[in-house]
Formats: sequence, C-alpha cells, structure tokens
Amino acid sequence: METAAPEVYVEDILLHGLTQAQHVAIVQNAIYSLNWPLTAHTDKNISCFSINGNEIGEYINIKLSDGSARISSRPANEYYFDEGILLRNIRLLKTSIEKLAEESRIADRNLHPMHREKLGALVPSKSYLVTPLLVYINAAVLLLMVLTGISFLHPTAQELFLWGGNLRPATVHGQWWRLFTYMFLHAGILHFATNSFGLLYIGMFLEPMIGKLRFAASYLFTGIGAGLLSIIMHADSVGVGASGAIFGMYGVFLALLTTGYLKKTYRKTMLRSILFFVLLNLMYGLQGNIDNAAHIGGLVSGFFIGRLYYPGLSKYHDPARQWRTTIAISVGFMVIAAFVFTSLH
Repeated sequence: METAAPEVYVEDILLHGLTQAQHVAIVQNAIYSLNWPLTAHTDKNISCFSINGNEIGEYINIKLSDGSARISSRPANEYYFDEGILLRNIRLLKTSIEKLAEESRIADRNLHPMHREKLGALVPSKSYLVTPLLVYINAAVLLLMVLTGISFLHPTAQELFLWGGNLRPATVHGQWWRLFTYMFLHAGILHFATNSFGLLYIGMFLEPMIGKLRFAASYLFTGIGAGLLSIIMHADSVGVGASGAIFGMYGVFLALLTTGYLKKTYRKTMLRSILFFVLLNLMYGLQGNIDNAAHIGGLVSGFFIGRLYYPGLSKYHDPARQWRTTIAISVGFMVIAAFVFTSLH
C-alpha cells in the first residue's frame, strides 16, 4: 500500500486587514505569478504543485483562516527531493503572497469612503463600527437631556455641569470622570450636528484604516487630552462636546500622513484637506465661547498617539501589540492627568 510523503515544511503567515475573499484571490494570484498548476481550490484551502525546471517539485497546501494562511509542503517524490529547492520554492510563494497582500492593503487604505462604505456614514459595518456608534451615543445623551426638560437649543452651563461637564474645580478635586463624560455632552442640537459631521467625515477615512480598537482608544485618549488642556487654560468655564476628541482623530490622521503608510498622491490631497479643516476651525474658535484649548489639546494628543500606533500598522503585528500599545498610552495619560491635577490643586 502506498502512503503519501510526510510534510517537511509548515509555516503560518499573517494576512491582517483583509477579507476572506481577498485572501483567496491573493493566494491564487501568487500561485499564478509563479506559473505553478493549481490542483484544488475552496474558500478555505488552496493546493498546487511547484515546478522545478521541467519536473514537479512538491505538493503545497495553503489553509486559510481568520487573518492568517498556513503553508504546508511535502515532496511529490518522497524518494528523491532537494530540501534546499523545496525551501526556496516556499520562500518564493511566501514572498509573492506577502507582496500581493500589502498591495491590497495599500489599495484599501487609499479607497475613498464612498466606495468602501456603500451603505452610508450612519450605518455600522464590519470595518466601520465605532464612528456611527459614537454618533448614536451622543444623540442618545442629547435626547435624554431634552426629555428631562433641558433646552435642545441653549442648555445652561449649570445644566451641562450637572450632566457631567468638565469644570476645573470639580474635575481636579475628585470628579476625574468628567474627563470622560464631557465629550458625550453637547450645548444644543447645532453643536451636536456640527460635531457629528466632523466625526463622520474623519471616521469614514480613519476607522477602517487603523481598526476599531485603535480608533475607539484614540477617541477616548484624545478627548481626555483635550479636557486636560481645557482645564489648564480655563479656570471657571464648563467644557462640553466631542470636538476635542474629533480634533484628536484629525491629529491621528495627520500623523499617518507624515509617514509612508499611504500613497504619496493621496497624502498630499488629504493633507491639504485636513489642514484646511483644522485651521478654519481654530480661526472660527477665536470668536469666543468655543474651547480652542480643547481643540489644540486633542489635535496634539492625536498626533502623538498616531505616531505611537503607526509601527504596528505598518508591519501588521499580531493583535497583542495593539493592546500593549493601548495600555502603554493609557498609563501615559494617567501620569499626565495626575501631574495636571496635582499642579492645579
């Protein structure tokens, strides 16, 4: 009875940031680029033979799963094979897969949101979830305020404070949670509408690009950074609104635009657009009753957070790196907040 030759090589390669359909197409195209015959094909397994000169070298199987591909190989002739050639063939296939995967990621990163999120800015999807949920949360908080009798056009500073607005004497004397709650409050429907537009615009570009965890963490951290600078600069005003965190997300995007993460032509176009938005809003904030300190605090915080997240984005490390970076950033913000609280006591 004949038996198949044992596997002599097994390796997993990461395919983060791609759909299952993209995985299949990438592996198939990698095999075709090497002129190897495809022997089997499903949504989870693809098999082929490598060719060494005029002879079949080895039988190669690629098993696809979430975010990875397992390549296994066994010689077509168990009595005669060259392990060096076998490993060279695997390296060729691996290099081709990784090259096509990165090209696919770059194409996705440079895809305009209107082509990526066909269901619209307010409809959650697999790659675009946090942004619309933040808008829904902000809308729900505003609705609850209105249902309790607060004006939907001009709530008072006292009302906003009672709902969790950011005020230096309260925040630095034990009510630290105001650095979170203030960013989900808005001073009326117009304030909410303008902030929602800004959030949806940047979110449709940025969230699919950096992922849900990084986007959500960046939003909260930059909101905290915005709130900290606000209480440093303003001793007795109540700060509310998502604009500090939104400026933070523009800061994250600006950080990525200073790297090679996106195509050069795309970077130039988006850089002009983002800088125009930032400068226009900062100039608008000079007219008073607008917390430019929060905007600047969020923007600067976002830029540094974007640079900290970038290495993991560019090299597609395992998800554990996201958590390690996020935890490190959170510790850094706790230290900064403790220093600010101590200084303002």
